[in-house]
Amino acid sequence: MDTDTDRPLSFTLRSAMMCRQKSLLIGLCLVIIAINCAMVLFVIPKASSYLGRSYNVSVYADGYDQLAANLAEGNGYRFYPDSAKTLLREPGYPMVLAAIFVAFGNNFTLVQLTNIVLAVAVAYLMTRTARTLSASRIVVLGSPLLFLFHPETLIAESRGGVEMLFGLLLMLYIMAVTRAIRTGRWPDYLVSGAVLGLTLVVRSTPILFPAVLLVYLLFVERRKVAAFRNIGVMVMAMFLVLSPWIVRNYLLTSEFVPTASVLGVSAQAGLYLSTHPTIGNAMVDTEASQERNRLARQLGYQFKPGYYQYFYSSADEVAFSHYLFQRVMEKYKNFPLLFLRTVVRNLFNFWCGGKTWKSVAIDAVIQFPLVILAATGVVACWRNGQLSAAAPLTLLIIYIVGVSLPILAQARYSAPLIPFLSILALKGLAPDRRASHDASRNWEETAAVSC
Repeated sequence: MDTDTDRPLSFTLRSAMMCRQKSLLIGLCLVIIAINCAMVLFVIPKASSYLGRSYNVSVYADGYDQLAANLAEGNGYRFYPDSAKTLLREPGYPMVLAAIFVAFGNNFTLVQLTNIVLAVAVAYLMTRTARTLSASRIVVLGSPLLFLFHPETLIAESRGGVEMLFGLLLMLYIMAVTRAIRTGRWPDYLVSGAVLGLTLVVRSTPILFPAVLLVYLLFVERRKVAAFRNIGVMVMAMFLVLSPWIVRNYLLTSEFVPTASVLGVSAQAGLYLSTHPTIGNAMVDTEASQERNRLARQLGYQFKPGYYQYFYSSADEVAFSHYLFQRVMEKYKNFPLLFLRTVVRNLFNFWCGGKTWKSVAIDAVIQFPLVILAATGVVACWRNGQLSAAAPLTLLIIYIVGVSLPILAQARYSAPLIPFLSILALKGLAPDRRASHDASRNWEETAAVSC
């Protein structure tokens, strides 16, 4: 039996051990971040000399730097000072770049460091999301490590692209949606809709995901009355956040454009890649852009040629996008097997579609085992009665892959999904049945109270 004098001593020892463990954990986290920085800033650029043009490393993607530079210089949201204001890209990431340019100039190292900070934030949020599925340290601590040192993540951190910011917002959205489904309270759906709106300002891919959630709530969770109300609240909040962008686009074009005008370009590129198959897509993608330039000239538009067509009228930009999309849909309507072939090719390209045969092979070796392990994680959640907890991130993965299949898919599109795949993959490797049962029971009790 402990004496009164022993209790303060044992309490002091426990406190000292906890402080030591906390210090070790903080030190380990700092080491991990330092290694990640070294990989992104030094190792990946060195490796790119071996990989050649297989990956776009240490460059800006999709003209984001042009948009940011014009914003920073006060020229408005356009690719060139003399071209029209554009709707071609969502404004979220260019605005972040513009803030960096204004504060520090066009310093690419600072852009990479920003990506690293975003990736570390994603890793931290992953630990919280993983705890809803498992108490296993392998899942909770291992999945962020798998994400941080996954080659697709490291490459995304090393370039000026949207993937890290988009991935962070997707993680925040899934956390908000998971909480909303668990509680069933409309204020939580309001918050999740606001987060979704912010996500769409960066990239518009998830805009139809509320419809997927509605189907899930109706037929799986069976919350029929509450489902329509809650998803309606989510969609209203989403459009409220998007409203400044929508109003701006309407004033420019007299059309309702809630996201970006890139759909026609993407559809044309996807069709061209499907009808001109090759292992790598660098040359074929360039040929697709040359065809767009030719079509724009035939239609009599005034524009600057390039991979994208930079118009002198915002309305012309939207009209050309509509033309390209309708042209592609007409082609698929006349040749259904071509559409099926495009979907099958895009299913492959989403995970490992690259510029050269080397990048395709490397991506295939890295990505397909992770996807298979993530599928086993979904099965483990189903067997452990955790389907409700795993449903939001699983549905999001399926949705983002699905909406890419009829249009265009490239391996970099999968980068924002690596956090969710990592959690599910390690869940499949280290299922914690006891903890899973407890988590499932808590989820069901909370849902029952909310209903």
